[in-house]
Amino acid sequence: MSSWGIYLTSIISFWGKGGVGKTTCAASTAVKLASNGLKTLLVSSDPMPSLSDILELSSSNTLQDLPLHVLELSEDKVIEMWKREYGDEVYQVISAFLPVDKSIIDYVAGAPGIADEFCLAYVMKLQREGAYDYIVWDTAPAGGTLKLLKLEEQLYKHLIEATKLYLTVKSVLKKIMRREEADPLKILESWRKLAEETLAMLSSNSFKAHIVTIPEWLSIVQTERLVKELTAFKVNIGKLIVNQVALDDQARKAMHQKYLSMLKEKLGFLEIIAIPVQRYELRGLNNLLKFSMCLADVIPF
Repeated sequence: MSSWGIYLTSIISFWGKGGVGKTTCAASTAVKLASNGLKTLLVSSDPMPSLSDILELSSSNTLQDLPLHVLELSEDKVIEMWKREYGDEVYQVISAFLPVDKSIIDYVAGAPGIADEFCLAYVMKLQREGAYDYIVWDTAPAGGTLKLLKLEEQLYKHLIEATKLYLTVKSVLKKIMRREEADPLKILESWRKLAEETLAMLSSNSFKAHIVTIPEWLSIVQTERLVKELTAFKVNIGKLIVNQVALDDQARKAMHQKYLSMLKEKLGFLEIIAIPVQRYELRGLNNLLKFSMCLADVIPF
């Protein structure tokens, strides 16, 4: 981070429901950035990541001759990382009020949305470290991502209430202080600050959320809902990418044009990029670089 508080690492993220081409767009963008000599981290938080397959990686997570590193965050991996990062703090806070043992850490780690919540904070941590020029993030399918954002808001409110509650139990606080244990109040405050900073990251100029969809009715309905949610949380939305648009089959072409018109009517305040169905398989470095030409308005140069 520079002395002016501006992050030197930019985040380009791709959002949408499963099966619309988020991973392809993310991989293609990352390969193009790296091919131009920019240090790039490609992250997937999809519960069933497929970056290795698309990039045709073997055992290494670094592509030869390219400054590109690949990180696939499966749900199990994220939970283990969360436990290492926050497990002890969770135990210290809960045990200040309830007679629990450390098995409570596993219980909390398995709560719905914990993995999603941690991914946001982890991406922000990677951004702050400044080791890369760009972080390209293939997010979880839209349902999980929306849950993640809602949890951020709820977490903020609950932390404030938890802090107020804590202030009412001064006798517990004194006992903890005499044992020279960590101050749960300080931990709660650090969590509140983390939630606040994570939300601020999503609306910053260093973060861009591109939305990927396909020209089908259900996908359009879900996309409209996603845009509303992201807007409500002041996420910095970039382009609306409509993938797999038919150009040849006349019947499908007419239907897809109808859905494109519908998107323009409903979400015309966003710049829409229509990407036609490709005639080649979207995997391997060469084809991903070729596909990046379709994302010229997304890739920042």
